[in-house]
Amino acid sequence: AIALSGMLAMNAAQAMEPGVYLGIDGGRAQAKRYCDNITDCDNSDTSLRGELGFRFNRILALELGYTSFGTLFNANNSSAHASQDANAWTASVLAGLPVGNVFSIYGRVGAAHYQLDSSGTVQGLPVESHDDTKPYFGAGVEFDLTKNFMLRAEYQRYKDISGVQGNEDDVQAWYGGVGFRF
Repeated sequence: AIALSGMLAMNAAQAMEPGVYLGIDGGRAQAKRYCDNITDCDNSDTSLRGELGFRFNRILALELGYTSFGTLFNANNSSAHASQDANAWTASVLAGLPVGNVFSIYGRVGAAHYQLDSSGTVQGLPVESHDDTKPYFGAGVEFDLTKNFMLRAEYQRYKDISGVQGNEDDVQAWYGGVGFRF
């Protein structure tokens, strides 16, 4: 066991070298205020992300990604019969703080071009589809298992994504995922 952990640590020590990586994450996204004052309403769903990144050094990386938030608004009662699916294309900068050779804490800041696909009505008014570009940020941890394989966990917050009836709401999400370096 000691020899195996030593080999993993030596392989992972090289893991934060510059290069291209792909990641895939799964988690839960929620729009906190979408369902305010609406009974029989769901404002969270399973969320999936994919990203292509380039690490410049142990501290700095850039990522391009796609996020599917799932259905962030789904109401079915006397005042609201509507749903809203959301997704976003993202570009972000990651700044990390390595802790030893295999672990790092990082922050993220970027822009998300999101698209909301809506259908139905709320209080007799149609819910409109919408797209826009807004900032987003996150913080997470990364654990390098080998030179080519990493595990990540992250919290992300997408600012002022348009909600139902013109109200804006932040979408927050927790993710866990894996990454593969080339």
